[in-house]
Amino acid sequence: MKSFKSRIWIPAALAALVSGGAAAANLVANGDFDNIGGVWVNNTGLGSDDLQTSGATNIPQWTNVTGFANEFWVGASNAYGLSAAPGNGSQYFVDLTGQANNKPYGGLEQVITTTPGTTYQLTFDLGASTYYNSSGLGAAALTASAAGASQLYTLSPSSTNQWTAETLTFKATGSTTTIEFLADSAYTSEYTGLDNVSVQAVQTNSVPEIDAAYAASALTLLLGGLAVLRGRRDALTGRMARMPESG
Repeated sequence: MKSFKSRIWIPAALAALVSGGAAAANLVANGDFDNIGGVWVNNTGLGSDDLQTSGATNIPQWTNVTGFANEFWVGASNAYGLSAAPGNGSQYFVDLTGQANNKPYGGLEQVITTTPGTTYQLTFDLGASTYYNSSGLGAAALTASAAGASQLYTLSPSSTNQWTAETLTFKATGSTTTIEFLADSAYTSEYTGLDNVSVQAVQTNSVPEIDAAYAASALTLLLGGLAVLRGRRDALTGRMARMPESG
């Protein structure tokens, strides 16, 4: 049986190779808006670091969109009755409308490393609350953009702390790509939450290319191994049939 096993492991290994595959890494730095370096300050006295209030600090790894610097960075303990999205380990999140809700609302962006021609999926959580949002033009609203792809996302809440997962698929055109989130000032919203930002390369389920000669050789070995096993089984069956009965 050792000889047979040596023939059969190659196709098994091929099957493992086809079915396997590691999860893609998140290309976004500080996608959960963690207080890296302890720079967050409660400059509103309400549990938030507001960009338009004196003493504000920038969110690590993120840049304010030029002309739309009006967001604020909310801590775990705050007076707004809000909390971070599920799955956020840092407990910090962002409101793109800012403390005073002045228009134009705020925006954040980050430059990530990408491979030209590769398709990626940008995912994030959009937050809204019945305390601060309503339906229609009172909904939480932001536009997400990356590599020429852009989409408006809105959320009319049914609870006081509601989050919904959103996605945007894009194809990279360069070695770096800017992802951007901009609250839509056409809406009259007092809260547009942003949390759990991630970008990952899209994983396909197609079978990877395998060298034809290698595959044919593996198949030949498999069939040969089966033939050997069948021959041994038949030989054993024949010997047992010819054995005289005892007694």
